[in-house]
Amino acid sequence: MEPLRFTKNLVKGRIAETVFAQMLRNAGCFTVLEFGYEKVIPDLLQYNHGHDDPVIETLRSAPDFAIINTQTKEVRLIEVKYRRQLNPIDIMECAQKMHASWNPSYLFLATLDGFFFDEVSNIITNNGEISSLEHPQIPKEVQAEYLKILRDFEEDN
Repeated sequence: MEPLRFTKNLVKGRIAETVFAQMLRNAGCFTVLEFGYEKVIPDLLQYNHGHDDPVIETLRSAPDFAIINTQTKEVRLIEVKYRRQLNPIDIMECAQKMHASWNPSYLFLATLDGFFFDEVSNIITNNGEISSLEHPQIPKEVQAEYLKILRDFEEDN
């Protein structure tokens, strides 16, 4: 992959993470904690100089966020991905990778058609199909506002 394209995809991923985090924070019933290895353990990774360390590999696949529902106190580990469109094969691969190291965990998918969310074990059971994001604190009207941010960025780039 050419460097500029890689960088552009990296930026899109960060935008998806930001949209996700802000949407949940603004819902008012979640504590959003950044959890991905890039944010939590960069110092640990500097000591892994090409060695195949299973602990390091598990940490590399760490979900992007830990979300705490302030009402129920439930904690969810959530990986955030950006894709232009749904692709069940790609979604299945993401779910299987997460399931291998972080079970239970969840996948949030930001696409130009909308937001999707499901437990990775459900995605695997359903052959890569993922449910639309449904939450009473994040109605479709609110999702549409955040989706516009994603679409505006995509159109400009």
